[in-house]
Amino acid sequence: MTENTVVQINVDTFGDGAGYFVRTEIEARSVTIHGPFSDQQTAQKLKAEQISQRSKAVEVIKQNFREAALSLPAATEAGS
Repeated sequence: MTENTVVQINVDTFGDGAGYFVRTEIEARSVTIHGPFSDQQTAQKLKAEQISQRSKAVEVIKQNFREAALSLPAATEAGS
């Protein structure tokens, strides 16, 4: 198996009539390759298994993103 994971965090500030804001953007991309398999049927079976588990994987990723965002410093109150 080979794996390539890339994570970027961008932080910027912007203002509008109500004041100034800090925007944090977290982007992640992970590519994994499993194989080689001796036949297409075996590869298709793994593909089907992975597709059937997508919603669980998405929920884990969302939770990890929330935790990562919460680990960054935040204002203790509006306007501070």
